[in-house]
Amino acid sequence: MRLVYLTGSSGVGKTAVGDELGRRGYAVYDVDADGLARWFENETGTEVRMPSYRDDAWFAENTYRMPVETVQRIADEADGVAFICGTVGNDNEIWDLFDTVISLSVDAETLRRRLVGRRAFGSSGPELERVLAWHAQVDADNTRYGALLVNANAPIPEVADHILDALGIR
Repeated sequence: MRLVYLTGSSGVGKTAVGDELGRRGYAVYDVDADGLARWFENETGTEVRMPSYRDDAWFAENTYRMPVETVQRIADEADGVAFICGTVGNDNEIWDLFDTVISLSVDAETLRRRLVGRRAFGSSGPELERVLAWHAQVDADNTRYGALLVNANAPIPEVADHILDALGIR
């Protein structure tokens, strides 16, 4: 079994690419849609619910985390190649559990357009600016930690092809 972490900033296309990989027969888990990660208070480790209004102070006190046990369970259960798509705040705890980490990358203008158009997390106001600021450094950070960068500006099927090519399985 080969476990791949498909990550990148919010809005780069992780869910859409994961859906495409799933249509092609790969096991795909989405951090958000499959409930693999939850918000935790940093100081106490207590799980918390995300409020409707979130400011910088709330984000400083809470982290979106995927438990190590969750990644290990998927690795143990998966057969063949499996993808976990998403981004979490505890990458430092889970990164080494993956055989390969692929970080999707888009230009800032494309990202802004996608975020505003989706009307979800990061689509407006301070959250949009927070995601754009994070995006400005995520490629360099992920590359420094060993991720393979894949350009996600292309149509989704092409991005999936590039990922499979990078993994040497197409």
